[in-house]
Parts: sequence; C-alpha cells; structure tokens
Amino acid sequence: MRKRLARPAHVGERAWTIACGMTLRQLAGQLTSIDAGRYQQLTGEDIALAVARGDIGGTGLVGDRLKELQEAAIAHGHPPLLVKDDGRRGFYQIAPFPLYCFDMETVRRAHEEAAEDARLAGVTLIRITCDYAFSQKQGRTQEGGIVSDPVFMSDVTRASTEGLSGTGRVAVILKHLGPYQYTDGPDYTALPIECVEFLETVLRRYDGGFEAGAHGVMMSFVALNGVPAHADPFLRDITKERAGPGAIIESDYDGIYELYGGFGYAASPKEAALRGFRDGGVHIDLCSLLFLEHLPALVEEGRVSEEDLMVRAAEMLELKDRIGVLDNPMLGTEPDREARLLDRPAPASRALARASVVMLRPKEPDPAILPIPADARVCVLGPLAEQNPEDWLGAYSSHGNRHLEIVRTPLDGLRRYWPDATYARGCDYDGAEDEIPAAAELARGASHVVLFLGERWQWSGESAALADPRLPYVQRRLVDAVRAANPDAKLVVFVTAGRALHIPGEIEAAADALFWTAQTGTFAGDAIADILAGVADPTGRLSHGLPMADGINSGFDTRVARTDRPAVPVVPGSALRRQRHHWCAYYLGLGARWPANYTFGEGYSYTRFALSDWTLDAGRLSVAEGTVLTASVRVTNTGARPGTETIHLYHQDMVCEERVPRLLERLGHRQIHLAPGESAQVSFTVTPEMLAKYGRDWQAGRKVWPDLDPAANPDRLFIVQNEGQALDAIERFGDAPCVLPFILEP
Repeated sequence: MRKRLARPAHVGERAWTIACGMTLRQLAGQLTSIDAGRYQQLTGEDIALAVARGDIGGTGLVGDRLKELQEAAIAHGHPPLLVKDDGRRGFYQIAPFPLYCFDMETVRRAHEEAAEDARLAGVTLIRITCDYAFSQKQGRTQEGGIVSDPVFMSDVTRASTEGLSGTGRVAVILKHLGPYQYTDGPDYTALPIECVEFLETVLRRYDGGFEAGAHGVMMSFVALNGVPAHADPFLRDITKERAGPGAIIESDYDGIYELYGGFGYAASPKEAALRGFRDGGVHIDLCSLLFLEHLPALVEEGRVSEEDLMVRAAEMLELKDRIGVLDNPMLGTEPDREARLLDRPAPASRALARASVVMLRPKEPDPAILPIPADARVCVLGPLAEQNPEDWLGAYSSHGNRHLEIVRTPLDGLRRYWPDATYARGCDYDGAEDEIPAAAELARGASHVVLFLGERWQWSGESAALADPRLPYVQRRLVDAVRAANPDAKLVVFVTAGRALHIPGEIEAAADALFWTAQTGTFAGDAIADILAGVADPTGRLSHGLPMADGINSGFDTRVARTDRPAVPVVPGSALRRQRHHWCAYYLGLGARWPANYTFGEGYSYTRFALSDWTLDAGRLSVAEGTVLTASVRVTNTGARPGTETIHLYHQDMVCEERVPRLLERLGHRQIHLAPGESAQVSFTVTPEMLAKYGRDWQAGRKVWPDLDPAANPDRLFIVQNEGQALDAIERFGDAPCVLPFILEP
C-alpha cells in the first residue's frame, strides 16, 4: 500500500485523492497526450484500448469518437481526457489572427466566441502563439510572429487569454517558449541571442497571458544557450515564476523524443524521458509515449521520485478539475454540435475581421476614391478574389477547411453591395500571363477596379518558409495591364499574405487606394465590402513594418540597439548618406532613411485626425520617490466622418551607461472614437517600472538605469499616430512637438 504523501498547497483535495489511487503507469498516463492516428502509427493498436487502461490522459480532436473515448475512460475508473487544440480563431467559423486590431475588447470578445466553439467541439485546452519571427522568410509569421512589438503582443495575449479562459471556459497554454524563428534562417533554428534579449523581447510577449491567468506554456524545438527547451531548467523555472507553482508545461509534438533523436542531447529514449521530466519540468508528453514507457521504470530505479511523479500527475488532474472536465466529461458530444458550430452569429469575430483591414493609401480622405458609391461599375480581379476560399483562412484554421462553403470571399462580399460586379481571375501565382488580356478587357468598362493580390495560404505556416518571399511578378503585370487598359478607373488594390511583404513601387504608383490584410478568415469578404462601401471605417493598423524592397526580410524593428553604422534613421547630409556603395546603401541608395515603407501603427481612415497640445505634467521622474508622469495630447477629428484613431507612446533613452539603449521602445497605445469636429485629450501614465530593463547581470532582475548626469541627457517620450512619426522626430534631432523630454532621476 502506497504511503499517503502530503498534498501540495497548490493542488486541490480532489485531484490529490485521485492521484494517490493511481498506479505508476496510470500516473504517467496522465502526463501522456496523443491523437488517435499517431497512437495507431506508433503502436499498431487502437487508442480506445489505451484509454481503457488509463495510459492516456489527453488527446487532440477525435471528432465523433470523443464520446466513445470518454466513456472508455470513465467505465474503467479513469479520469476523462483533456482535449487539446490550436483553435483560438474558432472551429468552423474562423476569425483573423488578432494582428491589426488595436481594440483589445474586440480581441477579447472574439476569443470568448472561440472558447464557446471549443467547448461545443469538446476542446478544453487551447494554445495561443506568442512567438516572434525575426525574418519574414520564415513560415510561422502569420501564427502571431509577424507582430514586431513585444508590448502589443503582450496586450493581445492578455486579451486572448481573458477571452478564452474567463469563468473557466478553457485552459490556455502559451506557445512556444523558446521561441521559434528568432534567427534569419528557416523555422526551428537555434537561438543565437543573449539572455537579456530573450527576457526583454521574447518573454515579454508572454507576460500579458501570464498576468491574465494562462495555465502554462508549450516548449519549442530550439536550444537556448545550447540547452534544448524541453530539458531546460531555466525555462522551467521562468514558467513557474510567472504562471505559478502549478503551471503546466507541454512538450511540442514529439519534443521529448527529439531530445534523443533530434538534438542528440540524450543518449537514449529513456534518458530523454528523464531529462524532459526532471530538467524540463514537462507535464504533457505530446505524441512520443516516452513518459508512459519509461517514467514508471525510472521511479523504480530511484532516478525519479514517486512523489514528483504524483505531484506532476495531480497538477494535470487539478487543471481538469478547474475547467470542469471531471464534472462534465461528455462536453462536446451533443448531437446538435455540428449545426451550432456552423450557424453561430459570431458578431465579435466579424468585428475583428473589419478591424483587421489596414488602409495604407490614400493617406488623406478622398471621397472621389473611397468609399465606392452604390452606383459604381465594379470589376473584381485577382487570384485571391474568389478561386480558393482557403486562401482567406490560412494555416492554423482549425477545422475551417472542412466547410469552405461558408467562407465569404471578397467577390461574395462585394456583390452584396454591387450585385452586377464583374469578375475574372486575371492570373494565378505562377508566371502564366494568358488570362491577363481578358481581365484587362473586362476592366475597361468599370468605374472602380478592385484587385486582390498576394500569397496562397500554403506559402506560410508551419514548415513553410520561403527562400525568396515577394509578390508574384505575374500579379504585378496584371496591375500594369489593368491600369493601361482603363487609366480613368479608380484602382483599389488589396495585398494579402501570411508574412510582411514589400509592396512593389509599380503597384503603389498604379493604385488609387491600397490595402493590407492578413488572412482574415471566414468573414473576410463581408469585412472588406463593408469598408469599401463605407458602412465601416478602416480602423486596422499595422503591427509590423512592410519592407521597402523585396530583399529586406528583417531589420526593420526600432527596438534594435542604437548604432551609428549606419545611422538609423539616416540624418540628412550625413557622410553615410553619401556612401552609396557601402553596406548601408541597400536602403540609402533607394532614397529611404528606414528599411520599411510602412511602419508599425500605420493605417489611415476615411476621416482625418490632428494631434496638438502635447504636454507632460512634470519634467522629472524619480525612481527613488516612485513618481509618475502623465503624458497627454489632444486628438481632433478634422474630417467629415466619425472615426477611430490609435495613438502610441514611445520612449527613447538617450544615454544608458549599463547597456546600449534601443533606438525606440513602445510603451503602449490608446484608441479613441471621435465624431466630426470632436476633440478629446488622450493621456498615458508613465511609471519608473515601465522604463526598467535588464542590465549586464540579468539575474539581478529589471531595474531603471538613470544616467550619471541625467539633466544633460534627458530621456524622451513621443506621442504619435505611428512609428514613422517618431522616426521623423528623431531625424530632426528631437525638434518636433510630439517629443516630450524629461529627466529620469535615481
């Protein structure tokens, strides 16, 4: 008879009692998650037999077999299965990734809808991506990594976590702690970054989720400082510090095995199980079965303590109890679940789709261009207008591709307002030009031509890095042909991709209006049409830069450390501007002072907003006294339509004697809705903690590092509509009304 061990404080009595009654193999089973197909592949056995033995604690989506598997677990006295998915965007009706919406309440409500979908489908754990893609060549940019600013990603993660997990809807796991893609190489490469950069730029993206109560993290297939994430005590301890002692750590797919078979960090599968459990603190062995096969023996050999195994399993049972799995094991087995998943109204997901459309041109309202009048003769062209609805879902769209008939394509949406709109594909994604002449001829009779260009969905996503990401040349030729055929038409161009792309100059020159959208989901067509018709105002804003040349795939993040080689942004008249043949000339030679044509926060509206009266309520911020600053600006809608503007606060540390300061650091944003002629003050509170950063001794924690002579080198705050305005102010040596200097005192 096993000795009753003391219950840990963070584990409830119910979960502990269940764990105390389990065999070693059943305890290991609670740490084992695998989908039915993978289990069949590895063992040749049906997964239902393993569930009946208590070998499996969780699985992925199993469709109509969910009821059978849950009944098998319960009938044999085992806890129900935890069902996991990546469906943060919905199940059949797919919302956009929240990349360009700065209204966090809309993001939160869209994730509430996704949680309702999840529970209807029987899903009780959803993973949220927080990664950052250093290079746009990488494929996982559209999963969340395209967002360049860690503070904004933290805000999105917080709102997403609140929406998914509020009132115990579903458990939330943040992924991938490591992270993926922090190099200029393909997906899954190692992390050549220092600990300070990891803590400030990578981990900061997860903080909002931790603060909102995320239940744990998924590890990644990378090595930080030479240690694979799945066996890294540093990452294990960080997770516990931020998410609490009961935080769940999930392996990525087959990640425990890859400690042996991939990294060569373990000498055998058994050693991989030991290192993942002991060093990595992993709770969920996803799809390798190594915990099930080896943890019982490791306990018997004395290399893993029985208490550690019991606590780990009890933490999984506690999670199941907290989100209602133990009390409602048949969640997602209702006979009408399919119809309910297909027919839900999804108002927040629709709102998120509208808020994810970014207008880049015209930068000033021009009623002669947009909105498109009801009596317009509209011609719709381009490979993304109609031919494959899945191009609007993208990768990571859960089960959306099973019901493509419900996807609203751009052509569907536009014909709601302009029923007689004509359509031709015009071209595809390869070099064939045979459809272009007919498309150009069709455009001759139009007053407005709307083109939908970009990438097919398979070009981004997991293991879908591109060696040479660019807008296909054939699509550029389509634009040229249409403009030549009908020079008087208003040409509206949409570019859609799963990564940041350069928008070629010939397209910018030809287009009267230019939009950028993500793969906007099931409601893409309706969202786009609502904006073109003027029913909705374009409120989307970029959460990353768009490079100014095809060859620039990284390096347009203003959080880079300051340097003068090259000077960034380039100062007019500097020697560097004359060095046309030096390494910095790849963007100087093209007449740019920053390698992005469009910067973070950029996006325009059908109305006009003016900023004035920038003020700071004090000239000093004292760390010792814990004082705060209030930075304010007046925002006025000077246009003829109501609209919503997004205002950003940036900080620039002019001198830091502990570490090289960054060029700019974004501190936050505010959104404000104003009627025509209306004016309001927007304010930001700045605390010393917001300016804290890690020093050379990163283990000492985040601190504020005032200058030895702070009065001689005042810090700066910038209140702007987008990052480009802050760069403009820096280029003018800070001589701009949006710049608010202050003294940071010890």
